[in-house]
Order: sequence, then C-alpha cells, then structure tokens
Amino acid sequence: MKIKTLEDLEDSLNKHLAWRKKEMMTLKLLIESGDEARITLIRAGIALLCAHFEGFIKDASNDYLSFVSNQNIIYKELQSVFSVMKMHSLIDECAKSSKYSVQNRILKEYDRLSTEIFHVGNSSIIDTHSNPSTKVLKEILLTLGLDTEIFDTKAKYIDASLLSKRHKIVHGERFELEYNDFSVTFDIIMKLLDEYKDVLINAATEEVYKKQE
Repeated sequence: MKIKTLEDLEDSLNKHLAWRKKEMMTLKLLIESGDEARITLIRAGIALLCAHFEGFIKDASNDYLSFVSNQNIIYKELQSVFSVMKMHSLIDECAKSSKYSVQNRILKEYDRLSTEIFHVGNSSIIDTHSNPSTKVLKEILLTLGLDTEIFDTKAKYIDASLLSKRHKIVHGERFELEYNDFSVTFDIIMKLLDEYKDVLINAATEEVYKKQE
C-alpha cells in the first residue's frame, strides 16, 4: 500500500495497531482466566507485549517515512535529517578518512541533492535492532526529525523494568512474575502505542518534516 495522504497514513497505522491490540487483548483474557498455565502465560505475555511494542514502532516509523517520501518534496525543503539519511553510507565512508578531498565529497553530494526529490524505496530503513531501549527509540525519533519527549517520562520503566524482564524471559531465566507485572506492562504498552501513533499523525498533519523558516 502506497502511503500518499494523511488518510493513508492513519489507515495504515490503525491496521498495524488493530491486529496487535487484538492479539495482546486475547492473551490478557487468557491470563485472567486463572487456569494452571497462568504463570507460563504471564511470561509469554510480557515477551509478546515487548515484541508488539518493538514491531509497531518499526512499522509505524517506516510508514511515516514512506508518507514523507510520497510528498514529492526536494531535499532542500526538508529537514536536514533526510539528507543525512540519503548520504549515510557516504558520510560513514568519508568519516574514516582524514583527507579533505575525500570529506569534500559530502558537501558536493549535499549540494547535488538539494534540488533532487526525496525518495525511499520499499525497504525498511528504520530498525530497532531487536533492542527497543529508550536510547534506540529516541534515535529513531531524531532520525525522523521528531521530538523525543514521548519516551522521556517512560524511560526508567522501559529500560529498567520492561526490557529487563523481556531479556530474562527470552534467555530462559527463571524468576518470579505476578499478574500485576503483566497488567502494568499491558497498560503502559497500550498507551505508548497510541501515543506514538498520535506523534506521527500530528507530525504529518503539521508538516514537521519540512525545513522550518
């Protein structure tokens, strides 16, 4: 699906959210049924919540990037982060050299791009690297030219509690978990998913991707 309009973006984000929320809610109901598999389901549930959190951030971010790409705007009218995105490999290559002639390629490429239309292909540019820590999440927002405030208030929980439990579970460690551990995680993840969607929709609506005058 090509994401050309604000409606396209919102529709795509809602679809990503719908199936993820349905799966998370189904598991929550199973856990609340209180059968003998409850503890096992809680462990599996926390891992699943983390997976959906990571997956939505990645999918939604790439959808936003696709939306910006389909606005047919030239680089010089966009925030500089999009030029950096295009030139990432070149910048990385030139950074390894101390020669001015090599580093000058960056400026030449930047000038060349100024009148070119920003475009990304179908490949996923944004990646969480299987580690949705607040450091990684903030870097994703900065890569998109967006404010990182959404994750500031939840940083301690995401890093010290959510990811800590997730890492222990996926590495097969045995430790005590209660329903409250799942319930709190469920509520926070649900809220963060909705908030992240709102951040992207607002950014698209307000054309935050454009260079500010």
